[in-house]
Amino acid sequence: MKAPLLRLLHLAHRWLGTASGVLILAWFVSGLVMLYVPFPKLDTDERVSRQAVLQPDALAVSPAQAATACPGKLRGARLAMAHGRPVYHFTGTEAACSVWADTGAPVVVTPELARAAAQAFLPGAKLGTAEPIERDQWTIYSTYRPHRPLLRIPVDDAAGSVLYVSSRSGEVVAHTTRFERGWSWLGTVPHWLYFTPLRGDDTSLWRQLVLWLPVPALLTVAAGLALGLQRLRLRRRYPRGQVTPYRGWKRWHHLLGLGVGGLAFTWLLSGWLSNHPFGLLEFSGLPKGAAQRLAGVAFSPEDDLALLKRQLTAAPGGREAEPALPVPPQTLAGMISAIEGQPVAQAELIHEADLYHYGRRNPAVLPAVRIRLADPEQTTWYIDPASGRVLGRVDAANRLHRWVFNGLHRLDFPPLGALPTLRDGLITLLCLLGAALATSGCVIGMRRLRRRRPQ
Repeated sequence: MKAPLLRLLHLAHRWLGTASGVLILAWFVSGLVMLYVPFPKLDTDERVSRQAVLQPDALAVSPAQAATACPGKLRGARLAMAHGRPVYHFTGTEAACSVWADTGAPVVVTPELARAAAQAFLPGAKLGTAEPIERDQWTIYSTYRPHRPLLRIPVDDAAGSVLYVSSRSGEVVAHTTRFERGWSWLGTVPHWLYFTPLRGDDTSLWRQLVLWLPVPALLTVAAGLALGLQRLRLRRRYPRGQVTPYRGWKRWHHLLGLGVGGLAFTWLLSGWLSNHPFGLLEFSGLPKGAAQRLAGVAFSPEDDLALLKRQLTAAPGGREAEPALPVPPQTLAGMISAIEGQPVAQAELIHEADLYHYGRRNPAVLPAVRIRLADPEQTTWYIDPASGRVLGRVDAANRLHRWVFNGLHRLDFPPLGALPTLRDGLITLLCLLGAALATSGCVIGMRRLRRRRPQ
């Protein structure tokens, strides 16, 4: 390597590393925290487990009749119990809508009803005052948009719980604890820059930060890899048989860089690409109007109240049901073919996950209709047959994203995907090594900055 280029690499690695070293360290540490403590979110299993058992005899209105009380197109429905009464929770294209299943009247969410929902969610807990909010640090996701404004209710319990009740449906949609919130400040929040001021209705500043902050980090690691390989001697070794010319912190930095520097680069690169900078690794979305066409045609709420009652009676102990007519795979296949303008190669009902429709922390929706088109990209749709809800659409761009991000960033590829304990252990080890690499770089950088020039 020529001297001028070598000098340039040294300067780039030194000063870019000094500027971005703490950021790289934060990403490794926060990524490790996220592996064990995800961002607070109320998953389906916890929500359903806290609901009362369905009472079929209390039903007096069919789902189809109740749906007429909700404006706009509907995409799905759930039947549950609230305050001792059956209620239909409809998912709309704009906002959630709930209707009492014993009277057909829309649910009107009052502070008293919200407190009653929170009390049923945490029986016996001492509740604070319900405070209406648009969003806070723990409700920044767009999935809460149909339920805004939310009613935030603090709970005086050992876990330091806070509940969030939908102002549209009256159900608890989020549950956080002091443990989750505390660790998320070291995990998801710094890792993805999920700070409330950056994640409001206008996310343009957040987009710019996640676009440009990783760039100096990537250049730092790339320059370090080049220098590390240039300084490595496996045959004509340095004095005392050393493969590195450095001592102390610099020696550990060199050896750790050779060991996990490549992984650090792929992690930084795949994390950066997940935000689709300059259109790179961008998802292919649904064809224009596809969701509305499927929502308006595929979702068909049950109109036979007697049949629904018999179905619920035949499954005693159920806490939630999706009262909709199942859509046959061939019907969905015809709709997808019309939307895409391509013939269907295969349409089937799958009962097991595959490489593109699977769950990580939450199980995948199964059974699901898998529809593969006869186009050059073998575009594949996954649809919930109970509601017609689109679960996923995979083409060449989405497959690339799945392997670059999920594969490189999360080590989510066979056979590790089927061995979660081994995968988590490997990620933990690599994160600790990456953090050690970044720590050594930070120490070297601080020592450089503190070094006084000779007078």
